[in-house]
Order: sequence, then C-alpha cells, then structure tokens
Amino acid sequence: MSTEVKVLPASTRTNLESLKHHMKKLGFKYYEEMNGWVTFGVRLMMDEERVTPDECISISVRFMDLHVDLSDFDLISKLPEVKQAVLDFYEAEGIKE
Repeated sequence: MSTEVKVLPASTRTNLESLKHHMKKLGFKYYEEMNGWVTFGVRLMMDEERVTPDECISISVRFMDLHVDLSDFDLISKLPEVKQAVLDFYEAEGIKE
C-alpha cells in the first residue's frame, strides 16, 4: 500500500508561511491544510466526531475562495486585514481570478 503525499511547491510553502505569520499577528492560529484549504481559527470546538477550529477562516490555496465563520465583533472587524493578507498570498501565487 502506498500513501499519496501532496507536496506544495517551495514557493507556495514560502507564501503560505508568510500568510501564517500575518494571520498570527491578527490573532489567528494555523490549524491544517486539507483538500487545498488552509484553516485559521481562534479556538477549538469539539463535537462527537472530531476537534475543529471555531471562529475560523478557511482559505483555498488553489483558488480565490474564502470561507468565514465568525461571530465575534472583534474578529469581524479584522476581516479587511484578513482579506488583504489573502489577496497578497494570491498575488504572490500568481492567481488573478
């Protein structure tokens, strides 16, 4: 049995590290990359099946998609900075659409 490991290009890893650093400054912790999405959140939530980030932002590594699940006003007020960080990431990746 073999396990397929998806390795991001070096430039994408560098750009992702920059995005992680910026999101950390905004108060978000990096959780994981899964199915082309990276997820940042401020706390964890446990349900019967798994532990997942609560108050989170998920960003597609491959396409310009952003999923936001926030209810805290302080976090919502940070969305313009988050949006700029994501746009900077996509620009560095050469994604225009």
